[in-house]
Amino acid sequence: MSTSDVWAITPSTSATLYRAATTITGGGGELELLTNDAGVNGIGYKVRFTSAADDSGDTFTIVGQKVGDLTGTATTEVVTGADSSTADSTNFYSYIQSITASGDSTGTVSIGTTGSLALPRTRIRGFQYVAAASAGSIVFNLNSTSGAEILKVNTPAGATITQQMSIPGAGILTTRSNNTDFAIMTLTQIGESLITVFCG
Repeated sequence: MSTSDVWAITPSTSATLYRAATTITGGGGELELLTNDAGVNGIGYKVRFTSAADDSGDTFTIVGQKVGDLTGTATTEVVTGADSSTADSTNFYSYIQSITASGDSTGTVSIGTTGSLALPRTRIRGFQYVAAASAGSIVFNLNSTSGAEILKVNTPAGATITQQMSIPGAGILTTRSNNTDFAIMTLTQIGESLITVFCG
């Protein structure tokens, strides 16, 4: 990617991105998805299954591409259903190849995204955000929310304050040279719709 190829992302999770809240019938099987992509340019989130009733006896098998995985190998993960609650994947996915249910659902099930924004190998070139009433932070970590800290910015208190930060030079690389590295952006006090990150 050349230095002129800059793209922007505003985090946005949705409980129904992959599947609206409907019952699963016919013995389960591979579910029809509304989309396969979590977002642009290989970004991603965890997958969230929201059950209106007791689906704790069912499992959901995800086959997809993890954020930052440059090996081209699909990952398979099994998530146990929840009882009138939510169940989340462990991995952050940029692309979902398929989701298979082990059987019928007791009530409706929706499938969407949750958690912090995961970035593939890219360079953070800057961001703009609207501060909250309380002081907070914007943190980028390697491979998990507790991984090596790539960048941390403390945000001031003040709900009307808009801040913009440009990172000098070529920006900050989100990963090492590892083929499966990615970066997680965690927000404290800042709403996900109130920040835009510029990468490239």
